[in-house]
Amino acid sequence: MRKLCVFTLLLLAIAVSAQTDKAFMTVDWGKIKAEVEANPQRVQQLVDIFINVDADTTLTAEDKILAVYGRTYLNNGRDLLMEFDMSKARNEGKFDKAAAIADKVLASNPLNTNAIVSKIYNFRILVNKEPDKSWMLSDSLKVYSVRLSRILDTIFMTGDGSKEYPFSVTAVGDEYNLLQFYFGIFKVNGQSVVGTCDRLVLGETNKNYSSPDIYFDVKRVFEIEKSMFESQGGDGEVKK
Repeated sequence: MRKLCVFTLLLLAIAVSAQTDKAFMTVDWGKIKAEVEANPQRVQQLVDIFINVDADTTLTAEDKILAVYGRTYLNNGRDLLMEFDMSKARNEGKFDKAAAIADKVLASNPLNTNAIVSKIYNFRILVNKEPDKSWMLSDSLKVYSVRLSRILDTIFMTGDGSKEYPFSVTAVGDEYNLLQFYFGIFKVNGQSVVGTCDRLVLGETNKNYSSPDIYFDVKRVFEIEKSMFESQGGDGEVKK
């Protein structure tokens, strides 16, 4: 995984610092939900532009926020169960199977970062196994790498990782993908829930992120998990 991160960072030339006085845009979940309900077609159009590797330059920061965070109200976490199977396959080293499931996940939610990472990882393996096809595979790898970069850039815009201004995410996978693929941090010593935030205690820091812990706004994650649990006949209580 570390090799994958290094490759991706080199490919995309990601260089960030969470410690600067950057401006950020906190996510107004109520406003985003209302916008999706009022004009779902517009939100889907923004998502289509967002994932088009040649078209994203037309989007404003507000458009990117609406695309990334509004998309979750269009499918309401229907990709999560498939994501569990995908992650299981990847953890077992079945990367081709994980990539096949990732296609189904991305058909439901093209902004699922764990599925994008599964595709990137599998393409990277194929590039090494089939060097004669590397030019074709590299193009596909770039498409998914650019998409991941855009999503993480958008998450980065929403806060600074502090308790007061946490980064907003729509899935737990977003937390770890931001840490690994954006900040280059791989060691996490602990996790706890603080109100509507996930707090991760970091086992390492670097010039990109030097605080000992990082907070993520997971209000939407709780909502999605609760909805999924209720749809399966549960009582709606989500155990964290």
